[in-house]
Amino acid sequence: MSEACIFSAGCSELADLVRTYDWAETPLGPIAGWPRSLVFAVSTLLQSPVPIVLLWGEDGIMIYNDAYSSFAGGRHPALLGSKVREGWPEVADFNDNVMRVGLAGGTLSYKDQELTLHRYGRPERVWMNLDYSPVFGEDGRPAGVIAIVVESTERVLAERRLRASEELFRTLAQGIPQLVWRAAIDGACIWSSPQWQAYTGQTDATSLGWGWLEAVHPGDDAVAEAAWREAPVSGHLSFEHRLRNAAEDRFCWFQTRAAPVRDAQGRIVEWLGTSTDIDDLRQLQERQQVMVAELQHRTRNLLGVVRSIAKQTMAQTGPGETFRQRFNDRLSALSRVQGLLSRSDQEPITLRSLIETELAALDAPAMQARIRLHGPVVRLRKATVQTFALALHELATNALKYGALTTAHGRLSVTWRTYRADDGGGRLLVEWVEEGLVRGPELADAVPRGGYGRELIEHALPYALKATTSYELGATALHCSINIPLPEGEATGSPA
Repeated sequence: MSEACIFSAGCSELADLVRTYDWAETPLGPIAGWPRSLVFAVSTLLQSPVPIVLLWGEDGIMIYNDAYSSFAGGRHPALLGSKVREGWPEVADFNDNVMRVGLAGGTLSYKDQELTLHRYGRPERVWMNLDYSPVFGEDGRPAGVIAIVVESTERVLAERRLRASEELFRTLAQGIPQLVWRAAIDGACIWSSPQWQAYTGQTDATSLGWGWLEAVHPGDDAVAEAAWREAPVSGHLSFEHRLRNAAEDRFCWFQTRAAPVRDAQGRIVEWLGTSTDIDDLRQLQERQQVMVAELQHRTRNLLGVVRSIAKQTMAQTGPGETFRQRFNDRLSALSRVQGLLSRSDQEPITLRSLIETELAALDAPAMQARIRLHGPVVRLRKATVQTFALALHELATNALKYGALTTAHGRLSVTWRTYRADDGGGRLLVEWVEEGLVRGPELADAVPRGGYGRELIEHALPYALKATTSYELGATALHCSINIPLPEGEATGSPA
């Protein structure tokens, strides 16, 4: 486009407006009388794709191009030929300084200058890059100011949103208990949160790249590397591993998960992930596995005990009401033992509590004056309790039905003590003594030598607990002793 563009139609929208504008009503006068410096400046700006406005003379008469008209918004086309201070009254002071500096031969440059403009009849905050330079007239003095106006509002707001998002991310990343990190597509760390550094003892620099693997347990390196190889293919990352706890100088279990960050084409460009401490959960799961295994073992044993009780009771009583009654009694004893076992982690089972539970179930406390229990606190192992309890149940049942507690003058004494055997091992001696028995002809065979109770005492206890037992039943007294090894786990204390 030549200087003649402003004198011919069709060059551009603004060129047509400039050519047809009534400049005679302005201090510039008709175009035919414009100085060559003004014509050249106008022709130049009309050809530029960049938003440019020319502010001519003391009043800053405005002449601009198509690109500037887009920037002007609703103010166009009224701005053309207007005085700059009046065309943009909301920034009149700003433009007054521009004219003063420019007509004095100076330049001004602003980067992301914030202004409030009324382009569409309402206040609007905008940011602009502004460059002002003087335009010299034929006499060599500044006759106007040319301004290059590039709006940066969209970029400034986008950068602010990005900074706000990054600040929010940092706040969240630093405020949650998880260890947060960012990694390249192959797993190389590009950022780690303060929590990672505090937990592992690594610095930001030492965790970058593949340095983070130094904090991973050597035995889990292969798991981590395999997970990262698969992640770009599967589009997700999740694996469990151990991380070094620098403060405690030990390794703890973590679950690491990450979400892919994708570009506009959907390609993974990086990963955002967290590593969550699951050490307590792993320990709980391991304890649960042990408990389940123990429960399964105990259930199998319990079923075996029930079958044995049924078989022995049937052999003793034959089918009928007597079998039902005795079988139910023995199952009740077994149930009480299971109740004690279920609470044993919180309430250790002692020999005294085992004896008292059996006597209470048979209503023996009503005869408390005739019962004496004495011995130290002895905590029994779970493996000891079940068989021992069944033997005590049989002794207590016989005492109430056929023994010392059937007569007003009968007495029951249960005493126990611990001692060191010749081989140095601990042992527990329990002595069950009934006195004042009255064994008439009708009771002579109430507790036959082959009965279930004696079977438990003389055979089951030696087999299951490596016990040494004796069972001596006389006309007026019963003396039963049970002597079992006392492993270190069965603690003893003062008499109770």
